[in-house]
Amino acid sequence: MSDEAAPSAQITFNIKSSSDQKYVVTVPDTMTVLELKEKLSTSEYADVPAERQRLIYSGRVLKDPDVLSTYKIKDGNTVHMVKGAASNARQNPANSSSTVPGAGQAPTGVPANLATGTAANDPMAQLTGARYAGFAQMPGAEMFGPDGGVSRAMHGCERSNY
Repeated sequence: MSDEAAPSAQITFNIKSSSDQKYVVTVPDTMTVLELKEKLSTSEYADVPAERQRLIYSGRVLKDPDVLSTYKIKDGNTVHMVKGAASNARQNPANSSSTVPGAGQAPTGVPANLATGTAANDPMAQLTGARYAGFAQMPGAEMFGPDGGVSRAMHGCERSNY
């Protein structure tokens, strides 16, 4: 008997959805992640479309073309399912063109409110520019001193006045 013709192993594991529903599935370890998502998209399970499912195991997002054995899912372990947002291309097909943005257009993949700072005639440009997207204007911890700002010395009082 040859090892090449060995049947695929079955794995039984839990699927926990973000809505705290739990499902137990037994599938061959040669099943792809996409096939698992399609199985979970039925009304018997989560009833969430496969393209909106994000499966996470051991801190890793499972990729659709990979087989389950790639992730070494152990019997009895839990795979978390998060329901993702619907794709922008499906929600608004008019904005899904792959053209290079012109003046006043937000680059593809950049939220419009962050890209607003590029228009010279936009009165909100100074408030919504990319420099405000981070923590550049936030005070640092050094302003509070080593005791977290508890001492009155930081307020202009001498310690000897206590």
